[in-house]
Parts: sequence; C-alpha cells; structure tokens
Amino acid sequence: MIISALTAGFALAVEPIFAQVITTDATGLVAGEVKIPVVDGEIPAYRAMPSSGKNFPIVLVVQEIFGVHVHLQDICRRFAKLGYLAIAPEMFARFS
Repeated sequence: MIISALTAGFALAVEPIFAQVITTDATGLVAGEVKIPVVDGEIPAYRAMPSSGKNFPIVLVVQEIFGVHVHLQDICRRFAKLGYLAIAPEMFARFS
C-alpha cells in the first residue's frame, strides 16, 4: 500500500499543473539532439543556442530521473533565447 501511494504521488509530480503547457519555439536558434564524444562512445544530449554570434556562456541543464524530456528541452531553448548555449546531456546513457 505504501509503495502504490508513493508511486501515485511520484507520477502526479511529473504531470503538468496547468492545462496548457508552455513551449518555447526554436526561431532564431540552433536546437536539437547532438552526440557528445566520451572515452567509450557517445552520450546523447539536447542543445540550444542562438543562431548568430559566438562564444556564448554555457549552461548545463541537468536531467531529472526521467531523462532529457520535452520540458528540459524547452528550458534549453529558453536559455538560448537569453543568449546562452544550453546543453542537457543524458547522464544515465549506457553503452552496449
């Protein structure tokens, strides 16, 4: 019973509170999935940055337990609209 209550509470915590979800468009940005090279392969990540300019300050967006989902991608786009290069790596990626 405790486990089901915890699971239900956890599931509710990830649901949107508002009926309408805020979505930041990618107009004026370079945004999408990228691969980060590491010693034993590549880590998938989502990055967003302004489409013009260079040497942007970098913001590391750390994922939740659910991975880099659409809300975290939207956060990256919001930072990019403010002039940052925002990247959200899949920290729990596993290689075969």
